[in-house]
Amino acid sequence: MANHPIRAVLVAGGVAALAGAALPSTALADEATLSNMDPQRPVLCVPGADGQRMRVQCDEGRKTCLWAPDGELASGGQTIKRDLERARECVPAEATFLSERRARGYRVVRGLPDAPYGWERDDRGRVFQVNFDLKRRLYLGASWAPRSIGGDSDAGRTAIDFGVFVWEHLNRSRSPTRHRVRLIEGEARIAPYSGNLVLAHYDVSRHYDNPLLRITTFIGRPRRGDLTLHLGGWLEAGALELHETELGDARLWKLATAHATLDLWQSADLESFARVRAGLGVEGASHDAAANRTAITPGAALESDLTLDRRGFHHIGAEVAHERPRYVDGADGSARRTRARLHYELIFLAINDQPLSLRLSAGAEKRDDISGLSDRWALTANAGLRFSLWAPPRAQ
Repeated sequence: MANHPIRAVLVAGGVAALAGAALPSTALADEATLSNMDPQRPVLCVPGADGQRMRVQCDEGRKTCLWAPDGELASGGQTIKRDLERARECVPAEATFLSERRARGYRVVRGLPDAPYGWERDDRGRVFQVNFDLKRRLYLGASWAPRSIGGDSDAGRTAIDFGVFVWEHLNRSRSPTRHRVRLIEGEARIAPYSGNLVLAHYDVSRHYDNPLLRITTFIGRPRRGDLTLHLGGWLEAGALELHETELGDARLWKLATAHATLDLWQSADLESFARVRAGLGVEGASHDAAANRTAITPGAALESDLTLDRRGFHHIGAEVAHERPRYVDGADGSARRTRARLHYELIFLAINDQPLSLRLSAGAEKRDDISGLSDRWALTANAGLRFSLWAPPRAQ
């Protein structure tokens, strides 16, 4: 009989331990605000009282443990429907792990399973991408593309645009370098028809920490000022333009163009920039109503490309460019091409984690190098959608 109180205490303690192990699957499932588990810290797998495994992550400093079912929940939120997607392997732990932590004063609350960088989970554990790198993708778009020349307007004009391979990479060396590659990128406009295509594009930006010139002034307190030149290169090969004119079809092949670039401003990751570039190109033109011509084309441009937020949802680009083909092979004279463009792209939806974006652009162009095309200023606009594939999360 003397052992009965001790036995009662032991039984009560066992019941409390079992209740502590079962508690996360019942009472605490109604937490209103669910915190995310840290994808950089270890996660434990703890057997639950209902036979379903839990993912657990504890913060020793805050004395808090987050737990979540180790699987996606059904719509009712009670049973595990399937394994978690994009979840790390967890470290097995004893069934009494949470009750032991609770006895040591830890707070045990419901949380969301860990997800890799650029992804999040809902309260059922389903994963979805929330961060997109539009500088690495394949895309296809469609838009309304009106044009106005003087008093004439092509208000019903439409266009499709595409890019088969868009890729950028930052090499974080002593002099950080960003490489940009684009393959088979272009646009086709309908009624009247025109189109442009670039088979291969490559450009590179570098950030030089060592200044080209170090200038020290001695008027008053000595002061030092540095002049740094962030030089790079810009290359295109196999650019093609097609135009439907009043005198027939015109074709312009820009066989190769090489420019030197000077970045006037760079973001820390070199993804956003403002720069000037200038150089030469070799091109050939043919027309149904004119002789073939070959030209050496000097050109210059001021351009910028800005990513406005860390998740990569907002992009702005601008360009002002001027080219002056100088004809050879018996074709005398020269021509002029001037253009200005501004565009904005916004991701507003994702389908199977592939982003759908709204793209708006406006521009002005004047040229006199193609017979049958007006040499007056032409105003253009685009408003449409662009669907991107295989856009990964942006680099951290």
